[in-house]
Amino acid sequence: MPINAEKTKLMTNNTNGISTYIMINSEKIDCVNSFKYLGAIIADEGSKPEILARIATAALTKLKTIRNDRNIALSSKIRLMRSLVMSIFMYACESWTLTADTERRMQAMEIRCLRKLLGTSTRKEKKRQTEKEMGEQHPGMDWHDAGRRHEEG
Repeated sequence: MPINAEKTKLMTNNTNGISTYIMINSEKIDCVNSFKYLGAIIADEGSKPEILARIATAALTKLKTIRNDRNIALSSKIRLMRSLVMSIFMYACESWTLTADTERRMQAMEIRCLRKLLGTSTRKEKKRQTEKEMGEQHPGMDWHDAGRRHEEG
């Protein structure tokens, strides 16, 4: 089978600045940093682009009707999320280079999905934390009442 030099790409790992090239039928093969293969992004610096792409395209938003249905038990929703969303997210994980950073991102993705299932947002959590910190800084003052007094006055 003949090799098409125009469609063929070269990707190297850890070349330490050494230029690498291959010639096919007197045509130089293009050297790339990443390429898409069967829907998965393969990159020379590891799996970071692949994981970011999986996070961006996770299917949790497509489960919105199930997520918002109060007649479905939370345990069932979690099982659906793990079987559908996480399987899409973990597609082609064999090609990933697992580092501490990528593992942290994967855990953050799962927590984000669980938060959506539970209906809690990080915005509410940050607001509660800020209010708590403000209360600790000024223990004698109730910030909710102060805001209402300011609006009335």
